[in-house]
Order: sequence, then structure tokens, then C-alpha cells
Amino acid sequence: MDITPYLGPIVTALIAFGATYAAFSSRLTKLETMIVDLRRDVEKHNSVIERTYKLEQDMGAAWHRIDELKDADKDIAAKIERLRPIGGDN
Repeated sequence: MDITPYLGPIVTALIAFGATYAAFSSRLTKLETMIVDLRRDVEKHNSVIERTYKLEQDMGAAWHRIDELKDADKDIAAKIERLRPIGGDN
């Protein structure tokens, strides 16, 4: 049995397989690098979102406190008005 006619196609198939494997391996490495970079960017983004949420909560509490102080200021002003002598400009 002579394998000479099959030798050329087998070598061609092996070369094609090797080239395909090398291209696939290279592309896979690039994709893995891109995924790592994307994961890092997502972690940064999530950190910003968490800090923004915390700031929004803190600002909500600050505005609530400001409203309380405004109400207290109005109450104090009303008490001062009641304590002023009638007809006094002090």
C-alpha cells in the first residue's frame, strides 16, 4: 500500500490545523486580556456608583437637618416676637 498520494493532503491538513490553532490561541489571549480590563473597569464603575449612593444618602440627611434648623429658626423668631414688649421697636 502506497501512502505517497495521501502524504501531501495530510501535511496540508496538519499545517492548516496548526495555523488555525495558533490564530485561535492568539485571539483567545487577546480576549482574556480584554475581559480582565473590562472587569477592572466595571469594578471602578461600581465603586463610583457605591460612593455616589453614599453621597446621595448623606446629602438627603443634610437637607433634612437643614429643614429642621429652618423650622427651629422660625420657632425661635416667633418666640422672640412674643417676648417683645408691645409697641417696642427693639
